[in-house]
Parts: sequence; C-alpha cells; structure tokens
Amino acid sequence: MTSAEEWAEFVAGSEGTGGEMAPSSKSDRSGGSRKWGPRDHIIRQLDRVKITGQLSPRLFRKLPPRLCVSLRNIVDEEFLRKGHVFLGFSKCGRFVLSYTSDVLDDDFSFYSYHLYWWQFQVHSKLRLVRQVRLFQDEEIYSDLYLTVCEWPSDSSKVIVFGFNTSGNGMLMNMMSDENHRDIYISIVSAPPTSPCADCRESLTGPCLPHSFMLHTKYQVVYPFPTFQPAFQLKKDHVVLLNTSFSLVACAISVHPAGDKESGRILYSKQSRHNPRAPCSSSSFSPSIPSSSSHSPPPSESCSATPPGTPPAVTRAREFVAGIFRRAREASGLETEDKGERPGPSKQSPSQPSDPDSPSWHRPVSEGPARSGSNTEEPSYINYTQLRYVLREPTDTGPEYDFEDLAEFDKISLPFLVTDLKGQRLKPLHDKSFQGQHLMVEQLTLDFEYVINEVIRHDASWSRQFCSFSDYDIVILEMCPETNQVIMNIGLLLLAFPQEDTQLRPKTYHTSLKVAWDLHTGVFSTLSVGELTEVKGQTSGSVWSSYRKSCVDTVMKWLVPENSVRYVNRMTNEALHKGCSLKVLADSVRYTWIVL
Repeated sequence: MTSAEEWAEFVAGSEGTGGEMAPSSKSDRSGGSRKWGPRDHIIRQLDRVKITGQLSPRLFRKLPPRLCVSLRNIVDEEFLRKGHVFLGFSKCGRFVLSYTSDVLDDDFSFYSYHLYWWQFQVHSKLRLVRQVRLFQDEEIYSDLYLTVCEWPSDSSKVIVFGFNTSGNGMLMNMMSDENHRDIYISIVSAPPTSPCADCRESLTGPCLPHSFMLHTKYQVVYPFPTFQPAFQLKKDHVVLLNTSFSLVACAISVHPAGDKESGRILYSKQSRHNPRAPCSSSSFSPSIPSSSSHSPPPSESCSATPPGTPPAVTRAREFVAGIFRRAREASGLETEDKGERPGPSKQSPSQPSDPDSPSWHRPVSEGPARSGSNTEEPSYINYTQLRYVLREPTDTGPEYDFEDLAEFDKISLPFLVTDLKGQRLKPLHDKSFQGQHLMVEQLTLDFEYVINEVIRHDASWSRQFCSFSDYDIVILEMCPETNQVIMNIGLLLLAFPQEDTQLRPKTYHTSLKVAWDLHTGVFSTLSVGELTEVKGQTSGSVWSSYRKSCVDTVMKWLVPENSVRYVNRMTNEALHKGCSLKVLADSVRYTWIVL
C-alpha cells in the first residue's frame, strides 16, 4: 500500500463516513454509479498537491495509530515521577529532549535545571544518552521559560534560552525588580548520532566536539527584547543576542587538528578593509541622501557576480537587495541619490567626524591575548576571539591566569566554558597551536552610538532633536549568505516642534532601519521615520504599537522556512500556561509521541 493510500485509509476512518460522489465520466453514469468514499477523495487531493504544490492543513489532523507512541509505554515511571518535562524531537529525529527543574534549597528556593537526551526508536524504550546541568553556577530564583533550539544545518550543539517574567516568592522580589529581566543561556554540544571513534579512544571522556558547554547570563531592561530564534539563529554556529544596550553576535565553532586557517566566522579582516566588496552592506544598502554621501547607486556599486559564485549566494544577494529596495520605497527614499554612508567610527570632540574619510573602517582592538597586533580602542563595534582546549589529567594549573582575567573586561558577554562535567576548559594562548580547539568569537554593535550617528547624519529632523529616552530593537531579517542583519530601532525622544513656537520640547516616537554586516562590522542606514508626537500614550502602548508594526513588516517580507534548513524550536510554554502538550511531533518522519 502506498503512503498516500495509508493516509487516505486513516483519514477515511477517522473523519467519518462520506456519501456518494457524482460519477466522473459518462461511462460511469451509463454503467451504474460508482461509490466514492473519503479514501478516494483524499487520493485525489494528494494528486492535486503534486500539480498545484498546495496542501491544505485540514487534510491530516491526526496520524495513523501505528505511527503514534504513548510516552508511558517508552519511559519508565520513575522518570515521570521525577518531574521530567518532555520538549520534543531533535531535528535528526534520533533523540527526544526533556528537562527537569529541581529546588536546591528549601529555604531560598534555588532552582537547578538539567537537560536530557533520550535515544528514540519506534516502539522501543527511550534510552538516556546524555544529562547536563544548564546555567552552571547560577542561582536562579524562579521557574524559567525555556526555549531549546537547533541551528538550520548545525546539529553539533543546541542552545537553551531561559528567562523569568515575574517574581515567585519573597526572595525573588528581593533579588530583582520589575524593570529588569534575567536572561540565562547555555550552549551544549549534542551527543553523536552514531558512535564516535575519538570518544571511544579517549581515556579522559568524550572528545572536544561532543563535550563542551558554554554558559552566560545578562540582564535586559524594559521594553524587554524578544527572543526571535528564526532570525537570531539563522546563520549556523552564530547566535545574535540583544542585551538591550548592544547586539552581540556570538560564534561557536570547533576547529580540527591541522587547521592552519584562522577559521573566523565573524569580522573577517579581508572584508573589513574592503568596504565596497560585493558582500558588504554598501553593495545593497541605500540610505537617506546627504551632502556627504557620494557613493554610486547600489546597482552600480554592486559589481557583477564573480564567476563560480554558488547559485545560493547569488539568490541570497538578490533577495537582500530586494528587501532593501522595498524598505527604501516604503520610506519614500526613491530619489536620484541612492548613495550609502557607512557609520563613522567614534571620534574625540577634537576630531570632527568626516563621513567621506576611510576612518570609519579602522581596525578594532582584538586584545593582546587574542591577536597581539592591535591595541587601538574600539569604536561602535568590538571584536574578541578566545580559543579553548580540553584539560589533560596531569594539568593541575589554575583554571585561569591573570592575563585571562584582564581580557575578560573587554568581552561583552563573558562565557563560562566547561566540559560536560563542569570542569573549565583551558584557554589557549599559543597562536601556533594547530591541534583541535574550540573558538568563541564575539562581535558587538553599540546601539546608542548607532542611534546618535544615524540621527546626526541621516535624520531630516536632526536639528529639532534633543535627546532620546528609550529605544527598542527588533531584528527584521538575517541573511546568512551575505551576513546582513536588518533591524528596526524604535525610539522615544524629545525634540522641539517643527514650528519652533515654544521653548519646551515634546515627546515623539519614530523608527530607524539599519543594516549591520557581520563580516565588515559596518552599519548602514536604510531609512529614518518621521516624528510622531506621543499624546496621552503610555510607553507600554507605544511599544506595543511599534512591535505590531514590526510584525507587519516581517510578514510582508516573510519567506517560508525551508523544509530542511530551519531553526528547530522546543519550549515549555504550555507548562507555564498550566497545560501540557498533547503530542511530541516529528513532522519530517511522521511520528508522534502521545503524552
């Protein structure tokens, strides 16, 4: 029986009995009517899918019973009594993930979280293959909203994003306030889907690719930035983190032994010193015209695609160029001068900013422990790179030396890097080392610097501007092929009325659209909104309307996720709503675990 017939047989049995359908041919009418049941109807619908490419989600609301597995039949009762919360399938379909939250101290209600991988085979017991503690060494005072994600094509690790929304108990109220929200992040290497030879041969435990963990914590302020996995994890190995004050791009990658190249994912030197390269933001990004902008239009500055360019990259560039073009048209920026002005670097008051000078792409400090070549102070971006290796059993030295501690002050988000047992990995200072190592990169964009520069150079109302009081950043798109991050910056600001008839400034809100290139570190202005006076609105209503407008913009640009390259997301949202998931669905392999 074909798969289509199986689906038809099940839907026919589960959706009720159907009536007769009219004969489809004259011969049927003359020779006696044929009875058409729901099964025949579904097969015809599936044939129509092949022709039109459209599948109604109402066709298949349930799976055949033989493809459904009861959780209680594959998990021992003791694990359910321990409070395991099952989240879903890994992208490969070979693992089911769950977590537990345990109270460490009855007096203070500290929570500790553990993540579990279970090997899954249909109608067989789940087999526990990995257990790790999340958010190591953090004292968590409330139950967290958790989101566990996998990158589009990177199955080597998962990222766990946790945050609290309200205080539970007296201690939580003492340790935080309603204007701050704690964000907890753990990045954990996943177990291998098949036995790993390096893990088997190692005498100290799993190999580096299968045994590293990174933990960090930071606080965000109101209006609390949202977590957007579809955009923030769209580039393999990279996560974009909105800390309320900056956007931090973190890249985590394992480099094999003998890798002589730097293997940089972020802020490559080649692109950094060639701001007009085809993949840089200047190749696509229009800006509000200004007297200091003399760049050719994007159609001229974007040279022909070099021979041998992969088709996927070509399509990605065309896609991003289309997004920029629509953003320009929507903002009324379709003028003869479509030049782009990269954001200038931060300069002292005695050095006035000159957008035409090449100083905006000057090298940024990488710190002596990372590059040992440049100690110049960073401007609106900061790049750091650290490397780690597993500790040997004979290594009894301190986990960190004074050089490490000095460099940690320059890192936007200090990560605690450990193995699966919680032992810290050894920082690598030997630049000639060519063995297997873990590289952690961070590229940080300072929001307030960007806001000031965009207003000063690109806002038609810059002479009215006094100061901004609050802002909210929403990522609108991320193109992994061109490394472009497009974001919308909502602003609450004070400005003098245009008529200038009164001395007191008024409160306005507006938005700035900018693009940031993860290769060059350069940001460019896409559009600057008009000032809209805030009359009797609370900040909450302003931000609510702003985020709704961002959603509308994203929906206009939205391209459906690829059926293979997508961000896999699992959450405990149902638990916080006081209910439970009904099924854990593996939609690729058509398997359900019924809870």
